[in-house]
Amino acid sequence: MTQDLSSWLAETLPKYQALTSLVSSIMASLMQGDKIDYLAISSRVKDTESALEKVRRKNYTSPAEQLTDLGGIRIIVFFESDLVRVSNLIERSFTIDVKNSSDKERQMSVDQTGYRSVHFVCDMGEARFVLPEYKNLKGLKFEFQVRTVLQHAWAELAHDRNYKFAGKLPEDAERKLYLYAGMLELADKGLDELSREMDAHIAQVQEDIKSGSLESPIDSVALVRFVDEWAARHSVQLKSLKPKSGYEDLINELNSFGVHTLAQLMAIVPVDYHEHISVDRTIYGVVRDWMLISDWRGFAERVSYDWVYEDNGDDPLWAYLSEEERLAFQQVYNVVPRGYGHHLDD
Repeated sequence: MTQDLSSWLAETLPKYQALTSLVSSIMASLMQGDKIDYLAISSRVKDTESALEKVRRKNYTSPAEQLTDLGGIRIIVFFESDLVRVSNLIERSFTIDVKNSSDKERQMSVDQTGYRSVHFVCDMGEARFVLPEYKNLKGLKFEFQVRTVLQHAWAELAHDRNYKFAGKLPEDAERKLYLYAGMLELADKGLDELSREMDAHIAQVQEDIKSGSLESPIDSVALVRFVDEWAARHSVQLKSLKPKSGYEDLINELNSFGVHTLAQLMAIVPVDYHEHISVDRTIYGVVRDWMLISDWRGFAERVSYDWVYEDNGDDPLWAYLSEEERLAFQQVYNVVPRGYGHHLDD
């Protein structure tokens, strides 16, 4: 039987390589379509030795039917609510083998902590098998593991055979390990709650800006939504930017300048500023322009900044300064030609 099984595995495992790669690509596309953020999607196929070992250990009599995890796809999401969304997506998109699927958390009693993960055993589904490119994959089952980041951390620490926390531990160490598992579970739920609060905050800020209620304190969410709404209203295209600091430095400049709320920010926006933008601007350049146009002398006195003003020749600022003020500004800010310093857009 071992020889026959080895021959079957040699023929079948390459199909699983194609299958898991395809399913990973399908899931990435589906999750992107549903706007589900994730940390990673990875796939693996058991090697022949691992498959034979499992058959022996489980005393399988029909390996072709009982080996449902020869191919596996692991999806790691950030929050528990995302785990639910991915699970629903899998159930809509593939045929689930309910008997062999499981939710490890639901299987726990109320006084247990430990390994938490959702497992689905699936096939591609009859609708796909009618397509020529899927016919060769009919009859092949694969396993999804869906975990949050913290669930994955626990699983890797406590179940990796090469790690010191795996296996049977001394009683005191095992007790501590499960206590820490409970802490991770609390953190998981807390982060999920915080994520929902942030979603609600974003929605509220957007609604406030649209309705003209601008008493919100300036944070990263409020600042970006305000500038984006201003740009859309005036058909201004801003350069995209992903700052490492989450705009903390720009918000600190605003606060030092005396701008703490969106209403105060609105008060310093020149009504015709959009008419003078002839070069692409980032949110940094736009907001710093607003402060400098409002009171460039006060900015120099009150704000600590680490950028150098580079003269692009047609910067919007010059439309608001007389020739005399422009010369004074250039002296105060040590203005240099474009390309010789850190521009206020940086």
